[in-house]
Amino acid sequence: MELERVLREEDGELVGHVGAERRGGADVWVAHAVFGSVLRAFPDRAEAVAFLRRSGLPLLAERWWYRPSDDAEWRPTVLVEARPGAVTVRFGADPYDTVTRTGEALGRLVLTPTG
Repeated sequence: MELERVLREEDGELVGHVGAERRGGADVWVAHAVFGSVLRAFPDRAEAVAFLRRSGLPLLAERWWYRPSDDAEWRPTVLVEARPGAVTVRFGADPYDTVTRTGEALGRLVLTPTG
């Protein structure tokens, strides 16, 4: 899926990306964080873009969750730096427990843990 950049209108700051995909037999627009993780799906592009312009950057300050593998526990995570295709995270309160994640590891970083 090709992602389209979404910029804040006031200053051109990147607030996330949107992309169309098929889910459950319907076409939806998926809002992605600046670094690529899925945030939420919407029925149309305009709603996804409006969501990112309103919430894309503030959501980066929320607590995120990371699960290194399917059989691992979810770890509470703080985003330290986010950029397209990469994010630096801190696990817990230890400032030295900081790592940068890229590639498929970005798909294991979510706002709400599941499963």
